[in-house]
Amino acid sequence: MTKQRIANATKQLVLTKPFNQISVTNIMQTAHLRRQTFYDFFHDKYDVLQWVYQTEVQEAVSKCTEFKTWPETVVKMLTYFNDNREFYQRVIQIDEQNAPEQIIQAHIEDMINEILADMANQKHIAVNTDYCQFVQEMLSASLVVRLKSFLNNNHHDLVNEANQIQYYLEDEINGLLLRLGQPVKVN
Repeated sequence: MTKQRIANATKQLVLTKPFNQISVTNIMQTAHLRRQTFYDFFHDKYDVLQWVYQTEVQEAVSKCTEFKTWPETVVKMLTYFNDNREFYQRVIQIDEQNAPEQIIQAHIEDMINEILADMANQKHIAVNTDYCQFVQEMLSASLVVRLKSFLNNNHHDLVNEANQIQYYLEDEINGLLLRLGQPVKVN
């Protein structure tokens, strides 16, 4: 409860002022809590942003590690970011220590790893570990770039954006399966 109050206060402040002007004192005044209480839950204000992202995206995205449901995961993630667009427009611009962009990219990379591992298990194929790492890094980096574009352009249609990302990921996965001699999904 207290941790969530601190997170809510941080989110509220992020929407009203630049992050570099937000202090722990500001956060705790907004949360109506003693300043020292902050350190019972978080190391610093960047830690709050990480917790907000990890907690909320986990709630928004279920079954994110299953190969068969990855298209649904894309829609749920984009919906989460769309619903929190103004907050993430500001957060994704933070280019300091523990930048939220790095946290988001690391999370997407982990999701891709789990999805590829589940795919390999379901399809009974072996995918080179080095290549999997390469795919994780490439896809997560490109998805973060696209996410930034989506967040900063209010004219991007959520459904169209989700479809485009799904096609992109499906093309990548089908290309890998085709190269490994596996049947590919045809729409």
